[in-house]
Amino acid sequence: MSENPETSTPILEAIDIRKSYQQGRRTIDVLRGIDLAVHPGEFVAIVGPSGAGKSTLLHILGTLESPDSGTLNLLGSDTASLPKAKRAELRRNAIGFVFQFHHLLPAFSALENVMMPARVSGVSAQDARTPARELLESFGLGERLDNKPAELSGGEQQRVAVARALMNSPKLILADEPTGNLDRPTGQKLENDLIDFVRNQSASIIVVTHNEDWADRADRVVRLIDGRIENTNTDDSLIP
Repeated sequence: MSENPETSTPILEAIDIRKSYQQGRRTIDVLRGIDLAVHPGEFVAIVGPSGAGKSTLLHILGTLESPDSGTLNLLGSDTASLPKAKRAELRRNAIGFVFQFHHLLPAFSALENVMMPARVSGVSAQDARTPARELLESFGLGERLDNKPAELSGGEQQRVAVARALMNSPKLILADEPTGNLDRPTGQKLENDLIDFVRNQSASIIVVTHNEDWADRADRVVRLIDGRIENTNTDDSLIP
């Protein structure tokens, strides 16, 4: 699925990423020197026990949080050296986020929610409407464009959230347990749709998951334990 890692330039490269938090007088080391490179078109699954630092790592890779130390290069830019506004612009245009909870705007329709990333990037409502509608139609929601989140099922809400994440044609998709709250058939359908998009767009995807089916389909499985990468391979027996 991905380009040859030996010949392609990484779309994302994390070097010696470290992160800790204070809990009272105690320092908790969440990430203890993470090195990770992701190449164009690559599907990477991050697995490991609860508390291993998976979500924290994903947030740092997506520039939602800053590491205490280390370097994060995204599309050839050292994110720490970018002004805050430029970093936000890079995140908005290059990364699509999918979380376990959909975080849809309740007052807006499905179509308006999906249009939002393009609107924030300065695209007019008229120009954003057609690609947003096409995305929703591709996820089987062509009849639900005008429905608000409260009028949609859980699976439909999550599909809207995925469509929203893909609205700006991101080069990198970061997904944190995106099917964790869905029943198995609904979750599998969403996985298939998301993987199809990644393949068609030559985008890269990093998925934090406990789902064996997800990890089994990845190009690479990264196991995180106690804030460190233990090993990297495609053996789904590593999934807890």
